[in-house]
Amino acid sequence: MLIRKKWLITLTLLTIVILYLDTEPAYLPTAISVPSNQLSLPKVIAHKGRLETSHFPANSRGALTEVLASSVDALEVDVRISKDGIPFLFHPQRLEESTNNTGFPESFSWKELKTIQYRSSPSETIMSLEELFKIVGSKKWIFLDVKSKNVNNEVLINSIKSLIKEHLLFETVIVESFNPFFLTAMRLEARDVQLMLDFTFDSNAIGEESQSQFDQIPWLLKQAFVQKQLRRIIRPDYLGPRWTIPVKNLKKLITHGYPIITWTLDSKDTAHKFLDMGIKSIQTNKPLQMVTQFSALPNHLVDAGGVSAQISDVRYVQSVSDVLNAIRDAKQQGKKISVGGRRHSMGGQTLLSSSIHLNMMGMNQIHYDAEHQELIAEAGATWKQIQLLLDKEGRSVKIMQSDNIFTVGGSLSVNAHGWQVKQPPIVSSVKSLKIATANGEVIETSLNKHPNLFRAVIGGYGQLGVILEARLETVPNSTLKMSSAFFPSHEFISHYTQQVNQNPNVELAYGRLSVAKDNLFDEAELVWFERIDISSNQKLEPESFIALKRAIFRQSQYSETGKEFRWASEKLYTTSLGKLIQMSRNTAMYADVHVLWPLKPGTQDILQEYFIPKSALDKFLKIFKTRVSEHSVNLLNVTIREVLEDKISLLNYAQEDSFALVCLFNYEPTQKEEVKMKIFTQAVIEDILSLSGSFYLPYRKNYTNQQLRNAYPKLNEWMKVKLQWDPDTLWMSQFGEKLKTAIK
Repeated sequence: MLIRKKWLITLTLLTIVILYLDTEPAYLPTAISVPSNQLSLPKVIAHKGRLETSHFPANSRGALTEVLASSVDALEVDVRISKDGIPFLFHPQRLEESTNNTGFPESFSWKELKTIQYRSSPSETIMSLEELFKIVGSKKWIFLDVKSKNVNNEVLINSIKSLIKEHLLFETVIVESFNPFFLTAMRLEARDVQLMLDFTFDSNAIGEESQSQFDQIPWLLKQAFVQKQLRRIIRPDYLGPRWTIPVKNLKKLITHGYPIITWTLDSKDTAHKFLDMGIKSIQTNKPLQMVTQFSALPNHLVDAGGVSAQISDVRYVQSVSDVLNAIRDAKQQGKKISVGGRRHSMGGQTLLSSSIHLNMMGMNQIHYDAEHQELIAEAGATWKQIQLLLDKEGRSVKIMQSDNIFTVGGSLSVNAHGWQVKQPPIVSSVKSLKIATANGEVIETSLNKHPNLFRAVIGGYGQLGVILEARLETVPNSTLKMSSAFFPSHEFISHYTQQVNQNPNVELAYGRLSVAKDNLFDEAELVWFERIDISSNQKLEPESFIALKRAIFRQSQYSETGKEFRWASEKLYTTSLGKLIQMSRNTAMYADVHVLWPLKPGTQDILQEYFIPKSALDKFLKIFKTRVSEHSVNLLNVTIREVLEDKISLLNYAQEDSFALVCLFNYEPTQKEEVKMKIFTQAVIEDILSLSGSFYLPYRKNYTNQQLRNAYPKLNEWMKVKLQWDPDTLWMSQFGEKLKTAIK
């Protein structure tokens, strides 16, 4: 009887494990910064880095130069590693397949490889991965198809990681492979490198494909059950199925949230069908034909709030001339221009249907001016890129948001603020800007040169011109010690004054509020980082325990118990472990946005932010608690940050020294829930305005025109400046249209 019971328990547990393993794992990438529906990837990728009209060999300099000069925005190359550890580009398994040499290329040193000539084009020799990065940079997306015979090649992993970091190409380089061991090791070694797991269900070569390479794919890797487990283990940012994947399998993966990039698809009809289904990109041997085929298709773009638009023309901007050409084309075609970077705003601030949309992320060059200790950054540069550069110089960003995924142009367009203490919004750290205006001129603006434009364009949401470049102040990368305290929320002001405002060594600080229903806003946390050394010898380190932090945080989405557990966990971490931590300022500001990544698709996270005069914080929290309870909204988090008065920008949310309350809500994206959130928002805004506070504009447009005018009394003045510099309203978005209706 006892044996039978043990067998029954074992069988039950085994069944549970098998059922679990047969479920599709949650899409939890570690490098990609935004969900699949918010991605802006090139539709067409040149397979082997070569156009179909090229006479040059695949992966060669000549072929790559032709791709660079073309309208194809992405290329795929094959990467191997030399005997002495240098990554290089070469597709065939053996040299004799395309050169006059013989043997496996990995058996040669780089000194030998770099002199080997291609048989079909003797002027072309094998090139290194480093040379590719120097030539292409961020001008095109680069897919590195790793062809390593070694299942776990640590030398190749470290080489690729180092080169991506050295050239700051985290945004535009994607490493792909069939090899699950290589990808797993790469993920463990460098979680901020974008990975794509290639897979197939069949092994029959078609066209120019190599049957011998397909034959090397183990049978297990072609089984759906095994592929699920690989996705569970590797947590790839992208999936790369062969184009022969069954449609039902493809649809399931797309529905689950995976960005899909299929290979090697040369049929225009099939490619069209796949794009309509929702795949992101196609690797093809006919990139020019595909680009021509799809150039007239509308582009469905989505922002972080789920607001969408059908864009007629998306331009991947890399230079000033790209912007000026777009201005010329828009005028000739009678179109408006919308401007976006990460598109992390939530109310159509970067979108307008039928517009020419400028994706600024390709214009991302940065330079540190050591003489003036200032940073010069193009609009598409991310704060992560900037932090990596400044860390080498012993410097740090003066003012930035809590997450580093945003672009400089985006942060300036919303006049972002940070959690750097005793600071106004980011406008106060900007020395000057270069702007492309509606008449096609590039001008420099600052508080001393065209000051009305400067004051209007920062916090102007892309409605006065395109920010091309910014010169920003920096500060020393100091060594900080973390401290924290928990106390009743009505004591927040006194604790903040004592621990932060009265301590000149505190550089960073934030607060949080308990959000569980039975303890709603009753308790507060204050975390502050005190300078213990003006400099730091510590290397910039990524945030730790991301998966654990995310699991704990996301439980608060589903239940009150989850919210209580999260608050208890936060207490344990910050009071027990956090107080032992010392770190550089750059590391403290190098947060990982994946802590907030949803565990399941199907719900919507929405931010709201309220600016409350410091003296009115207690009163507002009592009112806000009532509103949250009355409207039964699912509030996941409230973070409190200090923002000093902004005396520069026209659309000024910090009209006096304030506390910013950043609130994260989650709800089902249904019409009923949207209406509910709108009613709640307008009620809260009325409460804020009654206390002489304000609200932030990058989020949903759930406010009335009267509320907008009351919160932003210089709106009419701002509009006069816009019309002075943009009389034909060339720059426009869904948000811009909202502003027009509010003008009296």
